[in-house]
Amino acid sequence: MKKIYFLFLIMMFGTGFAQQAKKEIRVKDKFESRQPQDLSVPPPPTIAFPAQYPGGNKTFISNVSKSLDKSILKTSGKDLKTKIILKIGADGKVLNISTYGNNETFNSEVKKAAEKTTANINWDPGKNSKGEKVIDIVNLPFAYSNK
Repeated sequence: MKKIYFLFLIMMFGTGFAQQAKKEIRVKDKFESRQPQDLSVPPPPTIAFPAQYPGGNKTFISNVSKSLDKSILKTSGKDLKTKIILKIGADGKVLNISTYGNNETFNSEVKKAAEKTTANINWDPGKNSKGEKVIDIVNLPFAYSNK
């Protein structure tokens, strides 16, 4: 009787653990399956040549760093990070500046410094693959450390 019970138990464990796991459904797949794709809408334009600050985007980051009010940032923390997102028009003028990071004080100070840096400066606008000037979004990481 013990052998039959033991054999039955082994078969039950074998059957239970032999089941296949459910296929993982990703959120992206769920939403794409609900929404029909409209093929008449063209894809977004690709920017072959992104917008550039005169002298390069590293120069822009350096100028923003120089324009920061460091006395306000002393109490904000040691290592501060944010992303500066600029919308550059086809004429090279800055249309919008946004900052995204964990520290709101740091974000507002970086935004003010970026506005000072780009006040009267025209960027080299972004160009598509045909060489036409287009509106571009520039996304630049910015870090500052209090010492």
